[in-house]
Order: sequence, then C-alpha cells, then structure tokens
Amino acid sequence: MLNSGKHVGKLDFSNKLFLFELFKFKANQYEVNSINLFVVLIFFFMGKINKSIFVDHNASRHCSGVKKKILLFILNYSAGIYIVNPNLAGFYPSNFKIKLISPFVPPDESEYDSIYDKYPKEVKDFIRNDSFVVNSAWKFIPCGDGDLYGLGTSLKLLDSIPEMKLLLVLGLYEPDFFPEYCKKLIVKHIDSGRLCILSGQHQLWPVFKEKPIFLRLTPTDGDSVSVREALHFSCKTIASDSIVRPAGCITYNYGSFESLQLILNEHL
Repeated sequence: MLNSGKHVGKLDFSNKLFLFELFKFKANQYEVNSINLFVVLIFFFMGKINKSIFVDHNASRHCSGVKKKILLFILNYSAGIYIVNPNLAGFYPSNFKIKLISPFVPPDESEYDSIYDKYPKEVKDFIRNDSFVVNSAWKFIPCGDGDLYGLGTSLKLLDSIPEMKLLLVLGLYEPDFFPEYCKKLIVKHIDSGRLCILSGQHQLWPVFKEKPIFLRLTPTDGDSVSVREALHFSCKTIASDSIVRPAGCITYNYGSFESLQLILNEHL
C-alpha cells in the first residue's frame, strides 16, 4: 500500500491509544500487518473487517484447533489475505482471496532520529562501539531441542567466539521462559559487556544502519521482513538454509552448530 502512491495513514499496535485512534480513523481500506486473533477481533467488532486486508507473515503456521476455526470464520468477512510465502496458502479455504506479496517496504529514513532516540542509552552505546551481531525475535519460543529464533544458539556462539558481541532484540523479554543454560550465559555476558538486550516495541532498521551481522536461525520462515531490511542496509546476513533465501544471504546448514560457527567466524 505504501508503494501505491496513495495517501496512507499509519496506526501503531503498540500505541496505548491504538483502539481510540482506530475507532476515529476512517479509510476506504485497511492493510493490517498481523493475523493475530485479538487484532482480527478488534477490526471485526469495530465494523472494519470488510475493508481490511490482513497480511500473514508466517503466523498461520502456529494456529490450529479452535483458534484456527474462529480466525478463519472471521477472516472470511475480510477484503482479502496477503501471504509472504506460497506455502502459507494451504492454511486458507479455496474461497478466500489470497495474494502473494513481498512484505518489505523500505523504511522512511527521515524518521531515523525519532526512532533512534527511543533506544535505551546502553543500546546506543553498544551499537556505536565496535562491530556486533544481531538476532531478533518476538520472544523465546521453544522448538524442538532449542527455540524458534535460535536465541539459545546465538548465546552459545557468543560464549564460543571471544571476539563476538551480540545484540538480542526481543519484543517481549521473559527471562523465566529461557532454559537455565541461557539464563547463565545472559548474566555472564551482560556482565562481560559483550551482550546487550533491546526489549519492547522498537523498529530495528536504525540498528542495521550500523552494519552489524544479522542472524536468521529459524527452522522455517516466510519472506522475512528483517532479512530484507538487513540486506537493504547492506548488512552481512547469515540465515538457515531451511528455505530459499533472498540473493545476498549467506546460508548455513540448519541444525549444524559447526557450520554456523565456521561461517560466522569467516565474516566477523
């Protein structure tokens, strides 16, 4: 929608006044970058569902059972669904209006100062001194023997590579949900000054302007916005080979710590 040339208003889910602003907001069409059931319900009960197109960034992979039935029932009244990966289409009934898109829109760099100023001082100091590695996630989500975003793997890399510095960017940081070995490594390397955690609702692209190495260690993926964003700002981007990655990505054998460690060492 931002690329259409039309006037586009923006509403931020993290804004405490979001519900009030959405209630007042009048538009011919809404593009909603989420299929979170709570968000979909808001648009449904505010009578905006039939003007709303919802973007599935891979969230449907984690939706099943009663939650899936409710979500699909409501989305059936929407103006359509955008998916960022053709494999996501199977989640939706054949009568749904589905369109495959790239989710990435280059950010408005004129907003840099206002976004950067919201970073905590310790984060600003961390990213302005020396090279560093970034991994980002919504939160710690257990998956198989590790976690969905490879946060534990990132901490193991940090512990095994003395010259590495790591910024973890978490929408929701819940220390009690991390396994014990992660908790110990977090304490150890925050104390050493080689680990910094940015938590809360923050845009990531100002970090990418510092040219870190970006890690995408997921066992599956859509067309990751963070990967596209990192490549847009010419960051070295190391990603799992679980899917075909965009040109410019450096891939490693997913599940092989040795492969990842070797590749990261080559690019530090």
